[in-house]
Amino acid sequence: MKTNQILSAALAIVALASSCKKDDHRILPSKEGIQFTSQIVGNVATKASGSAWGKNDEIGVFMKQGAGLEKVLASNKMYTTPGDGNFSATGANIINFLDEGKVDFIAYYPFVSALESNNLPINIADQSSQEKIDVMYSNNAVGLDKASEKPSLVFEHKLAKIEFNVSAGEGVDNLSDLKVEFRAVNTKSGMDLATGAISEGENSANVNAKINSVDSKKSFVETILIPGDYAGKEIIFSAGGESFEWKVPADIKYETGKRYTYNVNLMTLPTPKVAVTGTAVITDWNAVSGGTIDLKNFRNVKKSPEPTGIEQTLFQEKFGEISANDSKVRFKIGKYDRYENKSVKYSDLYADKTSDIRRTKKLPAHVWFPTKGKKGFKIDGLKAEGFKDIVLTFDLAGDADGMPANGIKVKVNGKVQTLSGVLGAKNKFSEQKISGISAENNLSIEFEAENNEQGYRLNNIKIVGKK
Repeated sequence: MKTNQILSAALAIVALASSCKKDDHRILPSKEGIQFTSQIVGNVATKASGSAWGKNDEIGVFMKQGAGLEKVLASNKMYTTPGDGNFSATGANIINFLDEGKVDFIAYYPFVSALESNNLPINIADQSSQEKIDVMYSNNAVGLDKASEKPSLVFEHKLAKIEFNVSAGEGVDNLSDLKVEFRAVNTKSGMDLATGAISEGENSANVNAKINSVDSKKSFVETILIPGDYAGKEIIFSAGGESFEWKVPADIKYETGKRYTYNVNLMTLPTPKVAVTGTAVITDWNAVSGGTIDLKNFRNVKKSPEPTGIEQTLFQEKFGEISANDSKVRFKIGKYDRYENKSVKYSDLYADKTSDIRRTKKLPAHVWFPTKGKKGFKIDGLKAEGFKDIVLTFDLAGDADGMPANGIKVKVNGKVQTLSGVLGAKNKFSEQKISGISAENNLSIEFEAENNEQGYRLNNIKIVGKK
């Protein structure tokens, strides 16, 4: 009898070992589970606490394998941060790596406990708490396993942000009762958590923006909107018993992850008019100054005057075409013959450690800044005389997630220009902007990297100005 019991126990152990060996999805037990670090693309916070993350902010996390969310191993687990961007979970929300095999992670903010078909519901009707509607998404943490370091989640803003710096101009005593209303805008949408795509908006309604009083003469107004075509949409500013109207320009589409900032002056004058100078610059969710809008009491407005200046493109370089089938896909700066602009001079800053122009399987022609040492290039002979409001933009990407933008140093006519914020996911370009450039007939621009631990990629250099 005892022999049979021992034999049965031995067979049970063998069977259990065999079963575990065949189970590729067995999860490693851990009381703490996987913990995450995080970064948010852009350097402007919408959190009430004034920091990138607020205390006890919650995100939803999926662990999966394969494309999209076809094979989910852990679904919509709630992770929380004390406010420093480090996220952890407790109880049933803890996720562990697999014993064998690699996994990917998808995360989103703000957390919703009950999801339908992996769709995050979006409703921007109530703007009073901006952090609650600031939808963000992360899908950069891929190909990880139990030997990986703590995963870093890079979040990107998925809606559009519109800001007004409102001032009380001539005839307006103060802004103590300021209201800003977006007329007939879509208030509901959804985000597909498998792809991060935002669905087309619906449920048109008037939306009141959030008003932040600076003093009696100034207010900061912010609104988060569902991305889409807002051309011709009416925005009504009300203060001191008067109403002021501005219509979104005909060529404006508010895009996902972009922030649009305008300076607005409210005035009542004998001859009312609406004068718009400048346009909001479309950038990643970074602090970027846009145009200025002078609004007069709209009840007597007959028509808008012609713009005071027309923006023109003075220079643009996307580095030509390099076919994926070319036998050579890397070229030195000074010897490259496929530049789109032939009237300027391109040269290396250093002879021993040079940048080059290249393409990859997924990225078109661009400038590559390798690691270590000093390297960079210069553009001479740019024409800008006779223009004003000159702005330089370019697209920048890192060879790793969340790299600092200031890893690239920019000089315009020898003057150092400072970049700020962090870049997005690996090899994903985001636009950088430098304004206040002097109008000269022989501008030079230098791009340089020094002792960077990861490579940088640069493309689409553009200079615009007004005549």
